[in-house]
Amino acid sequence: MKKRIFLGGVLLLGAMGAINPLKGQTATLQVIHNCADAAAATVDIYAGANLLINDLSFRHASQTFTNIPSGTNIVIGVAPPTSTSAAQSIASFTVNFAANSHNIVVADGIVSPTGYTPSSMTRPFTLNTYTLGLSAAPNASTTSVLVHHGSTDAPTVDVVAPFSGSVPVIPNALVNDAPYGAFAGYLNLPTANYNIQIRDQNSENVVAEYLAPLSTLNLGGTALSVIASGFLNPANNSNGPAFGLYVATAAGGSLLPLPSTTITSTRLQGIHNCADLAAASVDVYLKSAATGSAAIKIIDDFGFRTASPYIDVPTAQSVSVFIAAPSSTSEVGALATFTYNLSSASKYQLIASGIVSPSGYAPSSTTAPFNLTAYASARERSLNSNNTDVLVYHGATDAPAVNVVAEGSGTVVSNMAYGTFNTSGYLQLPSNTAAGNYILHVTDVAGTTTVASFSAPLNTLGTSGLALSVVASGFLDPSVNSNGPAFGLWAALPTGGNLVQLPPIVITGIKDESLTLNKVNVFPNPFTTQLTLTNVSGNSLNVSLNDISGKEIMTTEVNSAFYTLDTDQIPAGVYFLKINSNKDSKVYKLIK
Repeated sequence: MKKRIFLGGVLLLGAMGAINPLKGQTATLQVIHNCADAAAATVDIYAGANLLINDLSFRHASQTFTNIPSGTNIVIGVAPPTSTSAAQSIASFTVNFAANSHNIVVADGIVSPTGYTPSSMTRPFTLNTYTLGLSAAPNASTTSVLVHHGSTDAPTVDVVAPFSGSVPVIPNALVNDAPYGAFAGYLNLPTANYNIQIRDQNSENVVAEYLAPLSTLNLGGTALSVIASGFLNPANNSNGPAFGLYVATAAGGSLLPLPSTTITSTRLQGIHNCADLAAASVDVYLKSAATGSAAIKIIDDFGFRTASPYIDVPTAQSVSVFIAAPSSTSEVGALATFTYNLSSASKYQLIASGIVSPSGYAPSSTTAPFNLTAYASARERSLNSNNTDVLVYHGATDAPAVNVVAEGSGTVVSNMAYGTFNTSGYLQLPSNTAAGNYILHVTDVAGTTTVASFSAPLNTLGTSGLALSVVASGFLDPSVNSNGPAFGLWAALPTGGNLVQLPPIVITGIKDESLTLNKVNVFPNPFTTQLTLTNVSGNSLNVSLNDISGKEIMTTEVNSAFYTLDTDQIPAGVYFLKINSNKDSKVYKLIK
């Protein structure tokens, strides 16, 4: 028979011979039941032989803070609700609490041997303890929030409060990379009403969003715990309780669910591909209800052939994007304005291209006006970590519709006109081996004439696992386009920054050994830690690198289409790279 014993004004449930917390120093303890396995829906908690908490149900907490002896080993037993002694515990854990410490213990994991994914082998039932618990926030206008990840089938996550930081478009990550079972430590938040998002560990994709009305609930001055609870996929977990965020207060009792809400943000990357010199650099502003009454500058001095990182933008409301001169102080007098109503179900890329100036370009600004072309299925990472997913955009105003042929793999893009993305979407290209270095040929639509050829060294550039965009950029005929930048292919990485040039390759159709070296390219120059050679001649090459005095630094034989020289250890200076085939040779002057 269970018996209630009052000691020191604190209710301690126990059997005869209960522990007396008045003898020696004590610690305080709150237990939160977060084990979503139906087999442990209600449990008894024992401290040694004594019943500490009776019939603690899932998503309930004991009152903060039950006294318990400190400085000594105590066996905490978790038993069925019908138990009559600690001997009936289904799991036991030995703890030793520091004197005067405030401890928060969360029961997580799986008990049943079957019916749950991950299983009890991977996510066994356990007690996770936080030993630095707070009984109150530091002041009346602050709420101290302890975050715990206790959802067995949820991956490592970030916790984000969108649009609440000093720069609204930068994710205000409250918790970074929280794995299952972890406590993230207390967040001392101004007592306000927040939207809280659970995102993947890269803060790139929102799993769910919740309301955290700290101000409405008058939680100023309090300390509480927010627990990730339940299953992302109940169907794989015996149709157990669904995932959610739940709050445990010092008073204990039933955990309070944070109400779920519609997702209020998505992600967007901007790419500046307008080759008109009048727009060589621009400022970009954004305005919506979520960002306030005044437009905010989201990109300052945005240069041609650069990309922004992916940024947060509001959804389900009118969003205006202003393109202004680089000397601007506001969106007033913007060169162009575009309005969108974005969906949280999509991720976006906006590519600026076209002509601004009224004259000096062919086609003109009338035929190819400045525009932001939107793609609503953008990705930051490849679907397969061994691949690089590549989206292709035609942004060269004076280039006709083209095909793109990957040497050895055939036509990968067909009949793509200016201002469009390839209709098939992302190309999923293997890139985790040397075979992931490609040669790309831009041809006419008929496939009979090669406009230009480029190397795309995805493996050498280390892009496996990423999604990126390759943009046709510049002018085929700069002489009739104000001597603007020449045509090329440039890659935009999801992290933003300067676009990466895909090195052009001169390839002839004449099968003459003396022209072998017309099919060789060396990049980058200047170089730093490595040099890459592309060799589409099919012939073996002897390569040597010499310093300015003629001393040979390294020599090698190249028999592949791509070869990388490791130059990390050689000092800065001027070097000469000599390449010999059977009948001809060529020397490149290089700078490190």
